[in-house]
Amino acid sequence: MKKKKSNYLILKNVNLIDCNTDHVQRNMTISIRNGIIEKIVKEGELEISEDAKIITLSGKTVIPGLIDSHVHLFQSGVDDFMKPYAERLINKFERNCWLTIRSGVTTVRNMPGGRGYKIFKYRDKVKKGEIIGPRILASGPAITVPYSYFSILSYLPFSSFLRFFIERLFRIRGLSIDANNEREAKEVVRRLKREGVDFIKTITPGSNYPYAEDENIKSELLDKGLKKEQIEASMQPKILRAISEEANKLDLKVVCHNIYGTKGFSEAVKAGADSIEHSPMGLLSEETFNLMKEKEVYWVPTAYAIYNWKNIIDNPEIYETEEMKELVPEPFHSFGRKCLQKVRDDIENGGFWSEFYNEVEIFKQEYFPTNISIAIEKGVKIVAGVDCGAGGAGYIPHGQLHKELELYVTNGMGEFDALQTATKNAAELLGKIDELGTIEEGKVGDIVVLDSNPLENISNLKSINLVIKEGDIVFSKKESF
Repeated sequence: MKKKKSNYLILKNVNLIDCNTDHVQRNMTISIRNGIIEKIVKEGELEISEDAKIITLSGKTVIPGLIDSHVHLFQSGVDDFMKPYAERLINKFERNCWLTIRSGVTTVRNMPGGRGYKIFKYRDKVKKGEIIGPRILASGPAITVPYSYFSILSYLPFSSFLRFFIERLFRIRGLSIDANNEREAKEVVRRLKREGVDFIKTITPGSNYPYAEDENIKSELLDKGLKKEQIEASMQPKILRAISEEANKLDLKVVCHNIYGTKGFSEAVKAGADSIEHSPMGLLSEETFNLMKEKEVYWVPTAYAIYNWKNIIDNPEIYETEEMKELVPEPFHSFGRKCLQKVRDDIENGGFWSEFYNEVEIFKQEYFPTNISIAIEKGVKIVAGVDCGAGGAGYIPHGQLHKELELYVTNGMGEFDALQTATKNAAELLGKIDELGTIEEGKVGDIVVLDSNPLENISNLKSINLVIKEGDIVFSKKESF
């Protein structure tokens, strides 16, 4: 579908959820001129000029454009990074952008993945309108420590000469930049700023292999060829503090990937992270939640990824639906099927994945419900991100943000509060609240038109009629109006 240009767009007779309050404003008219919301008035109160494109949407509900704060646009939702030549990167990117925008998501934070700084080139193509997709805030490579999560040494623990050759042969350099100490960490932050990152991605303290304290698991990992350095590597709190301090000086937010446990999660909060990504396998302390509230640290749980992974492991037919095959096309779908079966075999044989599989059931029954309940009670800001694109323990294709919000509601959050995790809260975290996150005069004209009210049922976020980005209609369930 080609992007439709509109300098002056008017939406008539809509039911408005502005995401500042949970009050539905009925029979409203919204005008968007040159991409900016110009007027919000009661139906019949706007004087309309002849150059306006008018769409009457009686009975429809409008909300702000959604924000997915944790995506990987260069990945399809399976372990497709193992197939670097299966498809042109531009084709994959364009497809994932389209799946995202048609789901009502008009802004994303893109995490590491793909090849070095290439995301910046693609980010700019979307900004210029050359590719239809969401507004992109990108991290580029993550900052990590040698052999830890994201580190190239964790994937290619060879000699420097051989690693140099493989990196260039397979074009995989750039997932991370390693920092050995505080000085190097600050230098990397400055370098990333020069390269054009929108925020800094790093990791919490904690082992890449959380069950490795079990000697049997550790022996199994060593037998599989892992080095001791890979198993024991962990971000040091002092390096994380240095990253946060330098990023703050440069007006960059710090996003921390949580490595499994609760201790590292808490240490990242103390070290100055702006948001913690993912949910821990364990119960966070009340002290941690109090500190998050005090320091205004946001939590991006990406919890649906864990639920989804176990559902697919237990029910292989879920992965074989026509919808999944459309979202994850060949050859990636077949490759994903093989990877999932290897995991099932490992679980059945009592291998490494069996420990994680058993822990996930506790996560679903206890860890996540308890943690999110306390976070809500303490007033910790929760932001929605579904980790779409990531493989491993996820398998989430793009365009699935509504499922994360459904999970929040299932675990005690009200529909309006859930909607704010993907609108107002997210815009605050991104530092874009003056432009995005709510429908107000003077803000960017990002609007989603729904057939049904999401405050009555959060699943109504799927009933998308139109998606409008900066006053342009970028998706419609109809070909014409």
